Amino acid sequence: MNKKWILLLLLGLINSNLLLFAQSSRDEKRKAEFEEFKEKRVAFISKALDLSTDEAKVFWPLYNELQDKKFELSQQQKKALFEFRGSEKARKTHTEAEYKDFLNQMIQFKKQEIKLDEEYIENFSKIISYEKIFRYQQAELQFARQMLNQRNERESANNKKL
Repeated sequence: MNKKWILLLLLGLINSNLLLFAQSSRDEKRKAEFEEFKEKRVAFISKALDLSTDEAKVFWPLYNELQDKKFELSQQQKKALFEFRGSEKARKTHTEAEYKDFLNQMIQFKKQEIKLDEEYIENFSKIISYEKIFRYQQAELQFARQMLNQRNERESANNKKL
């Protein structure tokens, strides 16, 4: 009887280690995909802006700083949304005041993002022309559309296989 318990325990430990390894592999794959995405975005924007060497030396660190701040803000917003939805899934009923507070919190996130854009447009204008800032913003939008279209095409192709 003890041998069966030991065998079950060993199998359980092996299974949990395999799950942890699989999770680690998924995390590494996601990280690599995100890095590839960032590289593609930089290449796309670089092509659109045609920055001089001096402009690029100052623009890209500032750009990366902005992206890091926007990412952090996005993470905070997602966390708040996840928690609010999670409480709804747990069958918590919210009052009108709680819905109002949550919506105001989402508006504050949007205002913070607008404030970041205003601040960094001002910073970028010390490095590059407003025309290039405009082209940068347009390139960001075009890149996002391109990535969305590619994702939709992949999903459509996968659905046809099923």
